[in-house]
Amino acid sequence: MIRVSAAAKVVEKITGERPHVATLHRWASRGLKGVRLRTAYAGGHRRTTEKWIREFFEAVTASANGGRKPKRLDQDAASRANDELAAAGY
Repeated sequence: MIRVSAAAKVVEKITGERPHVATLHRWASRGLKGVRLRTAYAGGHRRTTEKWIREFFEAVTASANGGRKPKRLDQDAASRANDELAAAGY
């Protein structure tokens, strides 16, 4: 996990452009096209991951394309649900 304030470098790696730190905080608090960047509060700072940033971009793209979600997001959700069920003994 990385601080939201340091996540601009990750976004630059993905898109080739570095957004202002305030943009990342805005994505986490207000969102973009109805989608908020997933974050967690850890170690006294708001944090995110590269995976969450990529999922955010995919969800924003889906929202911009009329709400169609990429299949991969659905598969990730199913995989997480299966992992949670397995951990719970089901």
